[in-house]
Amino acid sequence: MPGFVIPLTPLTPLTPLTPLTPRTRRGALSLLSGLLLCLLPAVPQAASLYLCKAYSGGTFWSADSCQQRRALIDRIVSVPDGLPFDDQVRLGEQARAEGDRLRQPDAGTGNPGAQTKHRSAHRTGHPVNKTADCAALDARLNKLDAQARQPQSGQTQDRITARKRKLRERQAELRC
Repeated sequence: MPGFVIPLTPLTPLTPLTPLTPRTRRGALSLLSGLLLCLLPAVPQAASLYLCKAYSGGTFWSADSCQQRRALIDRIVSVPDGLPFDDQVRLGEQARAEGDRLRQPDAGTGNPGAQTKHRSAHRTGHPVNKTADCAALDARLNKLDAQARQPQSGQTQDRITARKRKLRERQAELRC
């Protein structure tokens, strides 16, 4: 069996490069940018971090769904996927604090009298918006009823019952 022979051709001298025209320059830049995009790592994915509330009343952070830990979901926060769990929890706590700050009444308005005006209107028997107040009281009662149906300690059930009693008294005052 004869061996393979690779024909050799004489080397030709290199020719100087021709200058790039604007069209070839754009093509080269787009090719280069496409190659760079392929080489860059993928954009980090967001992970979900769950703030769970145990049936006993305590809260804890989990990377798994709260249902798998036999708890209720209190909050879900999106965090970067590649971070260690402790850093994700730190970001979750920051998001929780920001949410609590935004939920405070009259936060950022600098008007401390707005809430007291609203309360004094209720005390005088002339509510600002009776239908809205009645609807809010109904929603709170429904939420407390749902909490009371969950397994709770006796002390927690007593607190829920006391809150429900106060809300029903308020409903009677407003004649909802």
